[in-house]
Amino acid sequence: MAEASLLTSRQAWERCVGRRERLSGMVVRFGLDDQVDDVVHDAFVAVMAMPRLYPDGFDALLETVVWRRCLVLAASEAARRRLLRHAALQPAPTGDHAEAVVERVHAQWLLRHSGVLREPDVWMLDMVSAGYRRQDIAELSGRSLPEVDRALRAVRRRARDKYEVRTFHSIHVN
Repeated sequence: MAEASLLTSRQAWERCVGRRERLSGMVVRFGLDDQVDDVVHDAFVAVMAMPRLYPDGFDALLETVVWRRCLVLAASEAARRRLLRHAALQPAPTGDHAEAVVERVHAQWLLRHSGVLREPDVWMLDMVSAGYRRQDIAELSGRSLPEVDRALRAVRRRARDKYEVRTFHSIHVN
């Protein structure tokens, strides 16, 4: 081809800008509404970086670059959405943080007001009041998690029963 048929940088840029609306429409039809400007700009930069630009096929070149960029973005977005929905990649439910605080306060109250407790019960309540999780207490005590839960429920039940008896006597004595 002769040198006269090559586009200058200025001519190529003017053609790019003149086709901006049509290229933007292609991106919108691909469903990438929020990335229209980025995709079109990337296409302009990619085309302008090519060493020789010819008037024949320039529009097709622009459209091909935009189309390929849209395919890459759509595929990566689809993969991202699949990963976000994958159950194994979801964060574990953390539960309510207030429950841990209530557990600690309740354990502290039981230690102060429940009277005489057995040593293992005092140790478990002390661990809960210090902020240890039930799983940690189970590991440290060598018990299973259900055993720790049963022991904590039993301590609470005994303390509640003692407190209710004290309250009942103080109400009826006065």
